[in-house]
Amino acid sequence: MKDRLSHLQALSASSHVDTREPAATVPHSLKEHNIDPEMEAIFYEADNIRRDIQLILSDVKHLEEQNSRVRNELPNSSTVKQDSNAIAASIKSRAKDVLARLRNMDMHATELEKKHGTNSALYRIARTQYAGLSSSFRDVMMEYNKAEMNHRETCKTHIQRQLEIVGREVTGEQVEEMLSNDQWNIFSENVVTEGKTVQSALNQIENRHTELLELESRIRGIHEVFLDMAMLVEEQNSMIDYIQTNVQKTDADLKNMLGKLENAKKYARNNPFKKIFFRRR
Repeated sequence: MKDRLSHLQALSASSHVDTREPAATVPHSLKEHNIDPEMEAIFYEADNIRRDIQLILSDVKHLEEQNSRVRNELPNSSTVKQDSNAIAASIKSRAKDVLARLRNMDMHATELEKKHGTNSALYRIARTQYAGLSSSFRDVMMEYNKAEMNHRETCKTHIQRQLEIVGREVTGEQVEEMLSNDQWNIFSENVVTEGKTVQSALNQIENRHTELLELESRIRGIHEVFLDMAMLVEEQNSMIDYIQTNVQKTDADLKNMLGKLENAKKYARNNPFKKIFFRRR
């Protein structure tokens, strides 16, 4: 299975946002001044989503540790593999929940735009929170994808090494084709299984193959989230383009205004009535 997030990475490569963004908790000074309940609700929901994104990131780091244990310490441990699957299931569950809440935040921002206009503080805060959280969520899901793909490549490399031990030279492309077409026996057939070394290599190949199948199942299970994430990034990029267009228009208007102001200053300095006034003083 190829990298499920390659399209997402291409879309978002130029707009990376650190997942460790500051919390959006309502400042204490604002609470003392009776902040608008709608604005407080926006900050409250943003904090909850941000917390869940951080929990996903924590799960991703835990999954990396578990994958490392599978690779380096306990290749035959069903308990470790179950832990990896449980962590991946937790990531999937939280990711689906965050996606749904981001969609709701997006719809709420659109409603605020219709109700209060694009220049209202409520709309701008809601849209800014949505944009930042969407970027953070995208980044943490890319980290998850990276962790699984790195584990996949490590398993493939290990299979290649073990096949060399049993006398079968294969390339990474051949291993990939074997996995894609489910032709596992094509490389292990006709191997003389005499000797502990050869038997151990075959056992490890079988373990890694099982491991890869489980990993593929995990990726397929969260594929829908990846697709929704890709759509969100496309929408986010369109929004960024819209904002950039408006910023450029504002810059152009500002430059035009500054140009007129500079001309006015020059005219003021060359104003004959002003010169007469100063001479008379």
